[in-house]
Amino acid sequence: MYMYLSHWHLKSKPFENTPDPGFFYFSPEHEEAYIRFKYGIAENKGAMLLTGNYGCGKTTLIRLLVSELDPDHNQVAILTHLHGGVEDLLTAILMEFGEEVMTGNTNALERKIGERLLHNFNADTSTLLIIDEAQLISDDAVIEEIRLLLNFQLNDRFLINILLAGQPELRDRVDSFPQFEQRIFCRYHLHALDRQETESYINHRIAVAGSSARIFNSQALDLIFHHSQGIPRKINNICDLSLLFGASRNIDEIGADIINLVCR
Repeated sequence: MYMYLSHWHLKSKPFENTPDPGFFYFSPEHEEAYIRFKYGIAENKGAMLLTGNYGCGKTTLIRLLVSELDPDHNQVAILTHLHGGVEDLLTAILMEFGEEVMTGNTNALERKIGERLLHNFNADTSTLLIIDEAQLISDDAVIEEIRLLLNFQLNDRFLINILLAGQPELRDRVDSFPQFEQRIFCRYHLHALDRQETESYINHRIAVAGSSARIFNSQALDLIFHHSQGIPRKINNICDLSLLFGASRNIDEIGADIINLVCR
């Protein structure tokens, strides 16, 4: 197996499919989403909705937003692949807050969450609940319970911010609950990158990884966009293998032949 970092003069691998905020690329859409959600969280606006196709950068955006929060004045609970009913939701939230859960009674769990939120407020700490892959929630009662959590509020602010993130179908799921939909402060849908954004994305990640070189030529970039359809996760897979194959052949620039080899 070839180690390609030294060949391409890189300090780190630029195309890992992990949600590393340090590699976040601000396309116009990603920047717009970032601005909206950062404001919503900072100003305690309550409920927010982020959707996008698989691999478009939702989780990385979330990680970036969380990484910029002052841990001394923010408590964050992140739930993923949430299954089960209302008691499972409330229990999971409390466990993320570091609370001991002694009962599965819904009223008691809600009361304990309320106490935690009020404690945080009195300690000058904002509370953020993030539910990723929220389209997997199958129980209508769980959606309703998430809405009811927004009732923890003062006259001028919510005691909890809730960010739901998921696949496009999550929008329809939320819209089917009018009382909840009306309480969404902001929503944003991330699309795939276009051809120029794909090139900028690739060059940005290479630069973050430590190189100013233009490793992929124009023909290679055209093919990467064609095969990936502008989806960052697919771009990463193609580029990572391309760097590996290019290094193994000791070439200085990746062209169409390497991309065709990777994508065949």
